[in-house]
Formats: sequence, C-alpha cells, structure tokens
Amino acid sequence: MYRRSLGTLSLLAVLGVFACGEEGTTGTNDPPSTPTAVTATAFGDSIAVTFTEGTGATSHRVVLTTAGEADRQQTIASGNAAEAGFGGLTEGATYAVQVFAINEAGEAASAIVFVDVPENVVVVIDDVLSNTTWTSDKTYVLRGPIFVGRDIDGANGVSATLTIEPGTTILGDVDPPQGARGSYLVVTRGSRLVADANANEADKSVRPDPDNVVVFTSSAPRGQRARGDWGGLVINGRAPINAGPEAEGEGNSGLFGGTDANDDSGILRGVRVEFAGDRVTETDELNGIALQGVGAGTTVDYVQVHYNTDDGTEPFGGAVSQTHMVMTGIGDDSYDGTDGYQGFMQFIIAQQRADDGDNGFEISNNGDDPAAATPKSTAVIANATMIGARVSLGSGEISALGSKSDLAVAFREGSNYRVFNIIATGFGAAGFCIEDAETATEAEAGRLRFENNIMWNNVDATAGGTNYGGAGCAAAWDTAQHETFFNAGNNVVADPQFDDAAFNVGSMASPPNFIPVMPAGYTTFDVSTLTGVVLPVDGRTLVATNYAGAADPAVALADQWYVGWTVWATDGSDSRPNQDGN
Repeated sequence: MYRRSLGTLSLLAVLGVFACGEEGTTGTNDPPSTPTAVTATAFGDSIAVTFTEGTGATSHRVVLTTAGEADRQQTIASGNAAEAGFGGLTEGATYAVQVFAINEAGEAASAIVFVDVPENVVVVIDDVLSNTTWTSDKTYVLRGPIFVGRDIDGANGVSATLTIEPGTTILGDVDPPQGARGSYLVVTRGSRLVADANANEADKSVRPDPDNVVVFTSSAPRGQRARGDWGGLVINGRAPINAGPEAEGEGNSGLFGGTDANDDSGILRGVRVEFAGDRVTETDELNGIALQGVGAGTTVDYVQVHYNTDDGTEPFGGAVSQTHMVMTGIGDDSYDGTDGYQGFMQFIIAQQRADDGDNGFEISNNGDDPAAATPKSTAVIANATMIGARVSLGSGEISALGSKSDLAVAFREGSNYRVFNIIATGFGAAGFCIEDAETATEAEAGRLRFENNIMWNNVDATAGGTNYGGAGCAAAWDTAQHETFFNAGNNVVADPQFDDAAFNVGSMASPPNFIPVMPAGYTTFDVSTLTGVVLPVDGRTLVATNYAGAADPAVALADQWYVGWTVWATDGSDSRPNQDGN
C-alpha cells in the first residue's frame, strides 16, 4: 500500500519517539501553569501538535476533538518532546486542539486551536510494491525516499508499475521530520513509472496540454520555492553501461545496468520536475532526473527540469532517448551524460541563470577508464538551443545575478558523442572544448563529431574564452587545433539574432523567445542519415531539419513545441499550488 494512516504509532517515527507515563509527584500543592504556544499543523490526513510545557507539570494531555467523532488524546511525560501527532483524520473536517498541563495538584488547559484537515491530500511514506495508480483528483506528498518496486535482479525482488494520471501534482516534502532523509522517488530495476500527460490523446506526440502535465515540485508555497527543496527523480534500468556489469546509483538509489538495451522503465511524457536536487550527503547531490542504465524501451519526451541544484538530466549509460527537453536555471550542468550512453537527444533547450550554473552539455565516456571502457558513449545531440548567462556577455534578466555559465559543450573522458545543428551563446569559458588526451584521440579518429553548429558570443575576455577552445578551456588541444577542428566540421561563428526575450526569465504565459534567424550560407546536417544509434522502441527517430537550434524559424512563438506547458519563474510563482493550495 502506498498510503498509510499516520496514527500514533507511525507518528512516533515521523515526529520522534514520545515517552509516555503516569502522572507523578511534584512535591508541591500548586497546579501547573497553562501550556502556551500551541500550534497545530495539518499534513495530509494528519495533524502535528507542538506546545510549550506548563511550568510544574509532570505530564501533558493533548486532546483532539471534532463533531461526530470520539475524542482522541495522547499523554506525554514532561521533559520529552513537547509534541504529539494524530493520523487517519477526516478530510475536510475542522479539529479543535487543546493541551492540558497536569500534576497531582490539578491541571491547566491551554487556549483551543482550530485546524482544518485538507481534502484530497495523500502523504506517501511507504514504498510502492504493487501496481498502483495516483489519480489527478488528489495531491501526493512524498515524505522521505520512496521506491517503486524492489530490484528484481536482487534478492526479494518485486516488480511494480506506478501510473500517474494526467494533471496530477506530486510534492517533495521540504520539511522532513528531524533525522529523516530528504524526499525523492526511485524506480528500481524491473519496475516502471508511467507519467504520461498525453495518455488520453490519440496522437501521443502532440505538445501536452498544461493542465495535463504531471508536475513534481516543492511542497513550499509558490513564490517561496528554491533549488534543493526536495530530492528529484531517479530511474534505474537494465540497459548496458560501461562502469561494470552494474553500478550503484547516486543517493543510495540502488543498482542499475544490465544487458537489455531495450529495457522498459516506463513513460515520462509531459512531465516537469521543479526545485529538486537535495543533498543526500555533502558530496552526493541528486540530479533533477537521473536516468541510470535506462533502456530504449523507455519514453522520455516533453520534459522540463526547472531550478535543480545538480545537473538537469544525466543518463548514466543506457540507451534511452530524450526529445523535446527544457532545462531552466539548473545549478550545475544543464545536460550531462556518461558511462556509455547510446541514445539520442533532439529538440533541446537550456536557459541558464547567472546566480548558479556550469556547462551546457558535459558529455563523457568513463572517468575511470576513458580510453577502453565499453560500450562507448556514442550518443547523438541535435537541434539544441543553449543560452548561457555570463554577466559580461549577456543582457536581460538571466545574467543579472552573477558570473556563471562556462563551456557550452564540454567533451571529456574519451567521449564519442556526436553533436549537430546546435546554437550556443552566452557561455564564457568557451563554445566547445576537447578537454583531455583520450577525447582528442576520439576526435582525431572521427568518432567524436561536432558539425554544422552555430556559436556566438561565447567569449569572456576575463576567462580567456573563445567560441572554440582557448585559455578558458582546460584542454588537450590548443586554440589553433580547436579552430581547425571547428572549421572542418562546417561550424560557424555567427549571430542567430535572438529576440531580447531569449535572455529574460519569462513566465508560463509569456515564455522566452528562442526563435533564431539562420545566418546566410549556413547549412544543416541531415541527422536522419546517422547510423550506430540505438533508436527508441516507441518509434521516435532523429528528424532532419533545415535549421539549427530547437525552435523552427518558420513556426510562430505561440505554436512552438516548448510554449504553454513550461514554467520559468525563479520562485515557482507560475507553477502548481502545494498541499495547502498555496
């Protein structure tokens, strides 16, 4: 079961262990003073009560009352945590809470506090171990790490599918109980997550309706959300990786990897993950969406990660393809990839924000064995628009807070990635960089490709950057070698003439405008002719275009694929309400 009544016993785990005892002897004939500072907070179908003890009390009795129900009460010995919890309450009911301080001479009652239990809020504290559906008429609050299934390649494996209906909101708890781990959702090997905004559409490929998007966001009120409020989403699959037969996922998320390139971990279509990236440890931050050994049987399409602390999405090996992706305000690399990733990414947007951020793409083979680890990272990236926020380069709101955005594309650790038809502007260290000798070998052999791309204004004099390598690129090649490789690949340094709105924050109702103007003489590469690509089982393919970047210049802004279902505000003010309707 995914929903558990948070009664007295479960609240012991959630709020702390209460020591209960009989009324004792104080050695005085005076009754205790009145308890003060009584607060009662509803969370799902539960109420948590805190108070300041009455002086001279040996215990306190907390009483919860509502019409038509028997009174509920808990007795707590003085000197322990001055708090109580009640679960399994009636949605929509109003409860009266009163605290009594007690000793042998008498008792003193606090003022009554009233609290409403919200309707249609489900607090999720148990793992999903059977096929389960979360419905759009409820809001789900993740409290702690929640696992879908148990790794079926391990002992006591359990396969489960969690289906999330279109339009459902899932909140990561920003205030877990003391000592509890942060909230995140993990799909284990052999289990599936189906979060499909287009589940009821005849044409699954259409731009999702904003009301049907499945939203994972912070439980903080809109306008008060921030990076790292909760953990994020982790999907573990059984596709090949080059870090060994299997590997341990970030955030204690379990094992991933296997031998099935077409492994199916479900559907993410029309999904937003917002304000995630909580630190599990000081050195272990969660990505917005970690795709760990995820296979080509999995659909990832029309997905946004917004204001994550660590990377936006990162495939660790596997062969899942990602299409129609938007990364906004990511605190590290907008897109990352390593450990033998063999899928493709097409129609990709990143808009960095200058208060935090790093590389646009950081794409690797294997950090421990860059030259020899197989399968190689041979992923294809096509039609990406990358907007950096380097203060000295940019204009508009996104570059107003700091001096971030380094490399637009960082090839490293023996990468065999192939990059075509992208536009990158506003990165300060370099437009692209071949970072090490192993990667240079791959480029010289023609296995790493960077062709038919447009670079503009990725030159920060203070960092020594250029649109191709330079002093801002800690590289195996010097600037001249980068320039030779750049020119041989039909790449150009040219102004895509973005509207000023490309560099503003925007909102759901008025998103940034990423429509470019193609430079005279520029030609695209026909990515539909590429071989050696593990294609998705769902029928998506690499699409030939006559333009670079993610936005078709022949399509009006209102009709662009990224418009209408994405959010842009820095504080969540244009997102879904939390469990309290805020």
